[in-house]
Amino acid sequence: MEQLVRFRVLVNHEARKVTFSNGVPSTVAELVAAIKEQLSITTPITLHYKDKEFDDFFTLTSTEELKDKDTLKVVDEPVTVVLSVIPQESTPDAADVMCSCEHESHSSSSDTVILSQPPSERQSPWPAVFPIPVFSHNTELALRQGNEIYLREGTPLTSPRVKSDILERLAETMFAYTAYPNDEQRCAVAQALVDKHPCLKEPGSFSGMYGWQQSLKYKCGNYRTQRKALGSPELLINSLKHKPDDGKKPAKNIKKPKRAEVNYFPPHQPGETDETLENLRLELITASKRKNNVKTINDMMARTYSLRRQEVVAQSPMVPELKERWPALFDPFQINEEFRRCTAVPLEPKFMFELDRHSPKLMQIFSDKGGAVGQRIKNLMMELIQDSGVSSSKKRDVTLKCLTEYMGESVQDLITDFHGVAETDVHKTLEAASMMIYQCQEPDAVGIVIDGTPVLTGITSPSRACCLLIGTIYALNLEYPAKLPKTFEVFQRLFLGLDTLRPKPSSKFITLRNKLFS
Repeated sequence: MEQLVRFRVLVNHEARKVTFSNGVPSTVAELVAAIKEQLSITTPITLHYKDKEFDDFFTLTSTEELKDKDTLKVVDEPVTVVLSVIPQESTPDAADVMCSCEHESHSSSSDTVILSQPPSERQSPWPAVFPIPVFSHNTELALRQGNEIYLREGTPLTSPRVKSDILERLAETMFAYTAYPNDEQRCAVAQALVDKHPCLKEPGSFSGMYGWQQSLKYKCGNYRTQRKALGSPELLINSLKHKPDDGKKPAKNIKKPKRAEVNYFPPHQPGETDETLENLRLELITASKRKNNVKTINDMMARTYSLRRQEVVAQSPMVPELKERWPALFDPFQINEEFRRCTAVPLEPKFMFELDRHSPKLMQIFSDKGGAVGQRIKNLMMELIQDSGVSSSKKRDVTLKCLTEYMGESVQDLITDFHGVAETDVHKTLEAASMMIYQCQEPDAVGIVIDGTPVLTGITSPSRACCLLIGTIYALNLEYPAKLPKTFEVFQRLFLGLDTLRPKPSSKFITLRNKLFS
């Protein structure tokens, strides 16, 4: 009979616990697949195991010698990128993608809509395991020899030429994910580097990589200076000459991604200018008034994304002004698309999948809560207890309401219920609300109000409204509600997988995550 086996798995700067109830998988491939599934890792990886004789990590080639409570380390595999040249006049700028999320309004057709993804500087968020790039031929040869000598004699590789080439390539690769890597991200890169090339460990460093972290910090700063000289908009916006007279200080009003945005302030597409995109915006207003025009509208919204980000990031206009200038944006389908343009993550499919995946364990955690908060949670859960045939949508609604209370915040600050009140009267009542989801009953209606302005109406459920609200916050570059930071932290880090590693997770989130994955 197979017995329970537990492993301590190191992923970047975190230690995670992975449990196998049926013993160790028989092959390394099966073990890798199981760990990737349990830790939600999507990039190619290999596993290293900690040898007790040498007190160091070695590549795992067989699972036969693994025992309970052994330590494993996740190491990325090299990523091969194949580029193909496509004639611009005959083919879209990027491959067409199928949008998997449902859409409503602006389209009464049931046909499938094929949407083209515009070219952008970045196409994916910061990876769970940083992929160390392939360096120059001479550097790769030096590293190969250095690794062999290090494993045989324990002598590290010290070569200024090799270090210079490594830092240059790492800075380029990091810029492909973010222009402003934080301390934790630089630490993750340094860790991935010494994991892949042990000969680069620093014998005098307490962690074996502190010097690499500092070198990466200065190298990334130098690389930003080079890219700024080439006209990168996300860097030019923070230069002194582009700041207002009352804010011309280097560290004041820095505009950079704070919630894992991938395309925070992108450049215009080739051949586009402010003038051509402004003309296209005016055409977009006319197009948004026509029915069954989803494909055309989405193509125009994709082309004007860079102009829209200039407005919401640099100018921070009020919501009524944005609704007037970009009416097509304020639609559930376009909020999904705008979120994908901004983060390279599908909004509703990702949010709902993770919510459904974690709901059973979350409800178990919530039911164990005691005190006044526990009583409020039990009152919310009564809806599910009294009706065993409740819909999946209702289960999602209750789960999110319980989550808000569990995180020490009030569900009334997230969702306000109205009974027997017309939706138009609700809009008048919420004219002073900064950010709120409303749910009307008799007649039924769900919508979102921001700065007293209805931004989305006709939403099918409060749980979908929560999902669309965080999508709207990203689309309009807004702050999370002041009274609900922990709830939205769970939305971002857990349900959407957008974890920038900084700021560090709150203690409440860490506690919830530990209980969820224990």
